[in-house]
Amino acid sequence: MDTDFYITVFSIVFPIMFGLLAAFFLVIGLRGILTKRPFLLSNSWLLALMFVTFIPIILLPFYFALPDMDLTEMDLMEWLNPAIFTVILVMMCFALKGYVAYGVTDTSFREALLNALEKLQLPYEETLSTMRLTSIDADLQVSIQSWLGSGMIKVKQREHRSLLTEIVAEMNKHFSMSSAPIKLTTCIFYVVMGGLMVVGGIGMVFLFPKIL
Repeated sequence: MDTDFYITVFSIVFPIMFGLLAAFFLVIGLRGILTKRPFLLSNSWLLALMFVTFIPIILLPFYFALPDMDLTEMDLMEWLNPAIFTVILVMMCFALKGYVAYGVTDTSFREALLNALEKLQLPYEETLSTMRLTSIDADLQVSIQSWLGSGMIKVKQREHRSLLTEIVAEMNKHFSMSSAPIKLTTCIFYVVMGGLMVVGGIGMVFLFPKIL
């Protein structure tokens, strides 16, 4: 294959992917570190980033088969890579629903959620990992990893997604006005990852043309 094509793929496409990942990690990490306040963000942003990152990887074997592509000549290993990443991407579409919380503790997350439900006048029944909103028959599914300072919240019933958006908005308002305790482990990790992604992207820009 033409060397210029390799240079285009490795020194342009991959650095762009690294740049997008770096921007995502740095923006989220620095927001938590600089504001010193917990916040929630829709997982749709992360899902969109997964698509941008995985699609070029899925299509990579087809790039290398150009210009005289013959799909029947691609062996099992060449098909395996795009198949694996396609399955992962589909799985992420199901797993990355709802909102993710950054900088939270068990206490701060629970206080913000209860405050939001009170302001929206939503009676609830609380179990280990679910808030049953009794007036509208909706289930909020909650999970907290306090040692990482992160958590997730989603609604089981699709028809109540707009309500979840309102709840999250109220939780973010609560965090912005309160002095809730914050756990920055995830934010610090994101900043480190973002910095490494920047270095990796710059390295690809200058390294691959020399190798090829």
